[in-house]
Amino acid sequence: MWPFRSRPQPAAPASQPPGTPGAIVAMVDDVVDPRVVVYHDPAGQQSEQYRSFRTNLRAMNPQGEPRTLLFTSAQPREGKSVTVVNIACALAESAAARVCLVDADLRAGQLHKLLGCLGTPGLGDVLLDGVPPRKALQQTPLTNLTLLPAGRPVENPGELFTSAYFQELVSVLKRGHEYVLIDSPPVLAFSDACELGRLTDGVLLIVAIEETRKRDAERSLANLADAGAHVLGTFVTGALPQDEDRPTVPDAEDEAEQADSEDGGPAARV
Repeated sequence: MWPFRSRPQPAAPASQPPGTPGAIVAMVDDVVDPRVVVYHDPAGQQSEQYRSFRTNLRAMNPQGEPRTLLFTSAQPREGKSVTVVNIACALAESAAARVCLVDADLRAGQLHKLLGCLGTPGLGDVLLDGVPPRKALQQTPLTNLTLLPAGRPVENPGELFTSAYFQELVSVLKRGHEYVLIDSPPVLAFSDACELGRLTDGVLLIVAIEETRKRDAERSLANLADAGAHVLGTFVTGALPQDEDRPTVPDAEDEAEQADSEDGGPAARV
């Protein structure tokens, strides 16, 4: 087993007087992307909808709710990374819930930018260079939320995700946290999500109501199921409030399929 701590403590700055009990790290709101609404606007409507997802997740099986979750989308630019960060923040609000967010997009990871953290070392450094996981984990501005960023870019990471080393890493993270949330590349662009889906308790497909085409969502769900992943459902983003006019969507079939999401912002179907 690796010398692993679920929540590494930051090193004390050089100017800290000897004997001071622990270091203090100042966090400012500006480092967190404004799209992380659960952090910036915790009382807002969209934040409440992310909490509704949290409630639905816990209600699925109170004695054995999914603890390792993979988030993916059909295509790029469908709001996947922003969604998973907001869900992680909603889960981490509970004092008893330690959450680890893993950026498994080893080609173009974005989670560290959304949370104002360092990009390296990260998962790529752990898997390729043997960096101890405890040195790659970072504390985020939320007390109960730690981040394992993507780290060094990897051109073909699929084989890394099937290794025993990565599977052991997931097991170690699961033992140290109540929830492990993994952000993966889009299903139709790369095979990574299908490889990762087999290692988690469940997979959620992020669907952007004005971006994702019905046939792409269906193909993604089929690919995940064929790979042996446990698909929990979809998480719909971009829905408008009921009292607003919905813009015309070029694919009318897609609009009919996706128009059933309620209220503004995200809507979970789990």
